[in-house]
Amino acid sequence: MEKSLFTPPVVQVAIDVLNIDDALRVAEAAVKAGVDWLEAGTPLVTFAGTDCIGALARAFPGVPVLADYKCMDGARKYALETKAQGGRLCTVCAQAADATIRTMIAAGKEAGIAIVCDLINSPDVAARAAEVEALGVDSVYVHWGSDQKSENPDRDPQLDLRAVVERVNIPVGIATFNADDGARAIRQGAQIVVIGFPLIGQPDVESEMRRYVEAVKAAYG
Repeated sequence: MEKSLFTPPVVQVAIDVLNIDDALRVAEAAVKAGVDWLEAGTPLVTFAGTDCIGALARAFPGVPVLADYKCMDGARKYALETKAQGGRLCTVCAQAADATIRTMIAAGKEAGIAIVCDLINSPDVAARAAEVEALGVDSVYVHWGSDQKSENPDRDPQLDLRAVVERVNIPVGIATFNADDGARAIRQGAQIVVIGFPLIGQPDVESEMRRYVEAVKAAYG
């Protein structure tokens, strides 16, 4: 996979809306604000179908699109569909079987797309990051999910970040919730920061996203 795709710092917007029209509106604002990657979020892919990947790729041809399937099984078809729709990256869950992750990696190589492994809910996040790196994924993401945050709001979502950064030699991304989170993640060694809600639900998405992008780029130095 081309190294330039992962040139840090990468700002990825998680477009977790439920239809393509809203997705294109959010994407336009985010691209104007300077984001690097567009994510066809899991809710968008689930409710709108994989055509949303193609819609984003066609509307913004210079911006890589990541398909966030959070795949747990039957991996090959997801990688191939990402390529067919014009996407550049897709996700597989670290909690999936090693066989699934190996299948996704092989399909990614066949299709020429990057494979990102989401570490959400891994019992030992850093250890699993090292295991999936050894399997051959292109990147890992630290992810304390929105339901987890709602149930346990006092836990630091970046608790596992430093350990993962120190354990692996591939780009590390992390899900964040605001500009301060994004900047702090970059200072802790993250190379990719992901932001969706609450920013994409704000009345002025472009302004909120620009503030996030500027904070992240400044933190990278």
